[in-house]
Amino acid sequence: MKKRPLLGLFVFSVSASSLHVHAEESSEGFVEGSTARLLARNMYFNRNSLSHSPDAIGWGQGFQLDYQSGFTQGDIGFGVDSSAYTAYKLDGGRGTVGTGMFPVEGDAERSESSTLNASVKMKWSNTVIKYGDLRPYNPVFATPDLRLMPMTTRGIQLLSEDIDKVSVDLGHFYSTRGYISTGHDGGFKAGYAGVDAGDVDYAGLTWLPVEEGGVGFYVSRAEDLWRQFYVNANYSLPLKGDQSLSVDFNLYRSLDEGQANAGDINVTAWSLATAYGIGPHTLTLSYQKIHGSQPFDYLMASDGTYMDSIYLANSSQYGDFNGPGEQSVGLGYQYDFGSTGYLHTTLGVRYVYGFDIDNEQVDPEGLYAYFSHSDKQIERDLDLKTVVQNGPLKDLSIRVRYADFSFTGDSVKQLRIISEYPFELL
Repeated sequence: MKKRPLLGLFVFSVSASSLHVHAEESSEGFVEGSTARLLARNMYFNRNSLSHSPDAIGWGQGFQLDYQSGFTQGDIGFGVDSSAYTAYKLDGGRGTVGTGMFPVEGDAERSESSTLNASVKMKWSNTVIKYGDLRPYNPVFATPDLRLMPMTTRGIQLLSEDIDKVSVDLGHFYSTRGYISTGHDGGFKAGYAGVDAGDVDYAGLTWLPVEEGGVGFYVSRAEDLWRQFYVNANYSLPLKGDQSLSVDFNLYRSLDEGQANAGDINVTAWSLATAYGIGPHTLTLSYQKIHGSQPFDYLMASDGTYMDSIYLANSSQYGDFNGPGEQSVGLGYQYDFGSTGYLHTTLGVRYVYGFDIDNEQVDPEGLYAYFSHSDKQIERDLDLKTVVQNGPLKDLSIRVRYADFSFTGDSVKQLRIISEYPFELL
């Protein structure tokens, strides 16, 4: 199973500000506007399954070098972006596989892997068109970065902020490279059904009429799977003193499309989350519901890398709570320890309970057999992060993420320890 990062650290699955795309890249000049950044990421991954799934343990070091040029001068500017990613295995976890950090060859994982990516771009006014190896991130098509090398996808994307308080995001993508691939010739699949999706198109619009909130609309088409429609609305209300109250609503509607490789699809999935903040404390309560006789599914790369295209409130580090007919409630708490002048630390804990899975609608021999003998699922998460704010190690971060997930007949414990250190080269 995937996992996307918890945006806002358990507070919300997404907000309109997260949806807001950015087209205002530098126009200072091709060279003058260039940036280059190297991110060194170290990760320890341990997944312990108490049932039928194999364990996976690994430790690795990754390096992500990203270069972005500025744009040439003139009414229409041109530029290029490129990146080089490398992952080195430091420990193979006694021969286990499946961490998602290294490509698999036979019964073992490779000790080193690397990939190169490139794209060209063109800009006029506040509109940018990019073509090549890209990393779009939106509610219907989101490339994750949760292992040593991020996922990239190949296609064309348009980002525009020419309309006041409105951002536009359009894309067409036809191939991808997941966590454990080095080439760019992979395709897309349905994450849970595991069948081919074909090419993917999407269009989205985000409107931020006020600083406190806004709305977002997206529509997407996976050529031989489904059409998906997405709506988000959120608002944050400041209260007296250092208090606040926020509300976030997300809704997906999925219908089968083209060859319908995942079968008949008629699913509506929605969630509502509200967060109350006072000083360093934030308490979040969420509810999620799946309507339909199929699960709510979303995309993955053909190498098994789950995308982050599920912005429902109870989608968590391991589980998605997306079974047919399933209801789930979540309770999260975040504490901001503030800054000591040297370190800034935050702690988040979360509990999600899913129930009423309509397993009688699921064929035990079919694509969604995962849900056929299950009626509830539970997840407990912990997320602890500290960042160095001053001194020679400024911006070094260390993060511990732990998930304890149980499903009828299944139980998984997952631990990730991640350190990151960025180097600004340009």
